[in-house]
Amino acid sequence: MPADSDARRLSGQALVVERATAAIRAGDLAEAKRLAREGLAAGGEHPLLLNLRALDHEDHGRLEAALADLRRALLLAPGDYSILNACGLCLARLERMDEAVQCYDRALAIRADFGAAWFNRGWALERLGEIAEAAASLEKAATLNPQNAQAWANLAHLAARRGDADATRRYAEQAFGVQPGHPTAVLALANVELSTPVLAESRLRGLISTQSLSLFDRGMAFSELGDALDAQDRPAEAFEAYSQGNAAFRAEAAPRFAAAKQPTVLDTLQWLIDWAEGLDRTRWTRSDTALHKAGREARHVFLIGFPRSGTTLAESILARHPDVVTLEEKNALYAAVMAFLGDPRSVNRLSTLSDQQLQEFRGDYWARVRGYGVEPADKIFIDKFPLNVTKIALIARLFPAAKIIFAVRDPRDVVFSCFRRRFTLNPSMYEFLDLRRTALFYDHAMRLAEAFRRLQPMDERYLVYERLVEDPESQARALCTFIGAQWRSEMMDFAARARRGDVASASSAQIARGLFGDGAGQWRRYRRELAPVLPILAPWAERFGYPAA
Repeated sequence: MPADSDARRLSGQALVVERATAAIRAGDLAEAKRLAREGLAAGGEHPLLLNLRALDHEDHGRLEAALADLRRALLLAPGDYSILNACGLCLARLERMDEAVQCYDRALAIRADFGAAWFNRGWALERLGEIAEAAASLEKAATLNPQNAQAWANLAHLAARRGDADATRRYAEQAFGVQPGHPTAVLALANVELSTPVLAESRLRGLISTQSLSLFDRGMAFSELGDALDAQDRPAEAFEAYSQGNAAFRAEAAPRFAAAKQPTVLDTLQWLIDWAEGLDRTRWTRSDTALHKAGREARHVFLIGFPRSGTTLAESILARHPDVVTLEEKNALYAAVMAFLGDPRSVNRLSTLSDQQLQEFRGDYWARVRGYGVEPADKIFIDKFPLNVTKIALIARLFPAAKIIFAVRDPRDVVFSCFRRRFTLNPSMYEFLDLRRTALFYDHAMRLAEAFRRLQPMDERYLVYERLVEDPESQARALCTFIGAQWRSEMMDFAARARRGDVASASSAQIARGLFGDGAGQWRRYRRELAPVLPILAPWAERFGYPAA
C-alpha cells in the first residue's frame, strides 16, 4: 500500500489530469498546458501532462526539452500512438526526418487508420526526397479523411513536381472542394500552367492579393510568379518577384537560422579554406599512405559540384544502368562530419588519424547507405550529393580510391538558378535566399575544392552541364568509361524516374521534362540584376572556360 502522502499525490495528479482533459475538450489548450506545468512541478508524472508540457516547450522553441518529455511519456505509455505522432513532429522540427518517420511508422503499427500520422509521414518523406512513398502516405491520409484539404493539396504539389498536369488538376479540385482557393493547390496549378504563363501569372497575382496568406505561401507565390514573368521575357519584373519571394522565406525561416548563435555555412567554409591552404602537403600525404581496402563496395563514385550544376541530370542518366545503384542527396558522411568538421581543432585530426582509426567512420558511412535502402555490394555505387564538395577533405581521407565526378556549369547560371529556385530550407539552402551570399557560397565551395586538389590529386573527371545537354549520349558514354560501366542505350530514358517520383532534388520537374537547353546562358538576360555579384563569379567563369560576355 502506498503511504498517505503518495496516495494524496496520486489523487491530486488524477484531479490535474481530469481538469486538463476537460480544458482540452473545452478548447482551452493554454489552460491545459498551465495545469500540466503545475502538476509536473508538484511531482506528478502522467503521459498526458508530459505531452502537454512538451507542446508548451515546442511553442517556445525548446525542442530538445520537448523531445525529452515526449520520450518519458512514451516510457510510461509505449502503446500511445498519439504520443508517438507528437514525438515524430518534434523530431521533424529538429530536422531529424529519418527518426520522425520511424515514430510515425510505430504509431501506424499500433493504429493503421490514424490519418494524422499518415499525413505527417508523407510530409517527412517528401523532405527526405522519397517522393513516391510520400505520395502514397498522403493518399492514405486523404482516403481516411476526405475532408483533409491539405492532404489533397500536397498531393497536387507532388504531382506538379512529377510533371503530371492531369493528376495535379484532379487533386487540386479535391482540395478546392473542401477549401476553395487552398494556397498549396493554387500554387500546384500555377506550376503546371507555366506553359501558359499569362494564365499562371493571373492565378498567382490573385493568390498574392489574399490578405491571410502565410509568409511561406507568399514566398512560394512570388517565386512562382517570377517563373511566369521569366517565361514572358520580363526579367526585371521576374527578378523583383524572386527577391520578394526570398524575402518572405527569410522572414519565415529567420527564427530557425538567422537567430541561432551558430557559425554560418560561409563561416565554416572560410576556416576550412584557411586550414586546407595552410596545411603542409607532405604531412597530409605522408599520413594517408594506406588506401581504403574496400570490400564488395569497391566501385565507389562521388557525384559532387554545386546545386543546380547538373548533378541530378547526370545521376538520373547513370541510375538507368543495371550495374549502377545511386544514393540521392542523403548525408551518409554524417558521423564523419560531426567528428571532424565542427571546428578547426577537430579537422586537424584528419591528417593524423591512422587508417585503422578512420575505419570506424567508413563503417558508419556504409551502414547509413544501406540504412537508406541502397545495397552497394557488387554494384557501381554513386553517392550524388552536390554539396559534398564542402566535405571533400573527408572524401579524400576516408575514400582516397573513390572516383569523383565534378559537375561544372557556368557559375553565373548556377548562382542565379540557386537564387530563383525553391529549396527545402536547411542552413545551406537558407544562404540561397540572398544573392550575394549565394555567390560567396559558390566561391567558397570552389576555393575549398581547389585547395584540396593541390593537397591530394583525386581520380576526378569534370562533367560540363552544357555539353551534357547538347550531346547527352556522348557524355554519358564517357561517364560510363570513367566509372567502369558498359554503355546501355536505356540510359537515355532517364525522365521516367522523375515522372515516377524517384527524383528527390529541386530539379525533379525539369528532369521530368527530359533534356532541354534553355538553362544555358540564362544569366545574360539578368545581367543588370546580377551585376553586384558578377565580380565574385568572374574568376570561376574564366577558370572553367566560360566567356566573359
